[in-house]
Amino acid sequence: MYGDQHKVDRSFLRLVSYRHYGIELLDGTMCENSPPGVRIVAYADFARGRPTLVTNPGASAAERAAAVERALSRVGERRYSLSGNNCEHFASWCATGVAVSQQVIAVGQQVIAWMRAFFRIAAATAIALTGVALVQAAFAE
Repeated sequence: MYGDQHKVDRSFLRLVSYRHYGIELLDGTMCENSPPGVRIVAYADFARGRPTLVTNPGASAAERAAAVERALSRVGERRYSLSGNNCEHFASWCATGVAVSQQVIAVGQQVIAWMRAFFRIAAATAIALTGVALVQAAFAE
């Protein structure tokens, strides 16, 4: 239905999975934000043969109309950014007025967790090496 926010699972080089988001327009086409910019594409081009999932099924007619209006207001814009203005930011903003990407948040949390683990391992290694050096120095005397 027009104004629905859709998501479809995709992958980059069949290595990295991600979800692509867009807004369905009145004629069944999709408005999406991608590296070439905000543009209108055929539903088939958006879905690429995969099923899509509506992420705002409870939206009212007024909310759907506002989503379409917001989407169309940005057609032709070329400010795509993977971390700050991607397809999910765009579709979320169209549907709710708030630009947010749960995928970016999740990746950020994973990076933080990885960094914490890395620094814990580095600190433990440094402590262990310091201990070994102290023991070696004690036996060298």
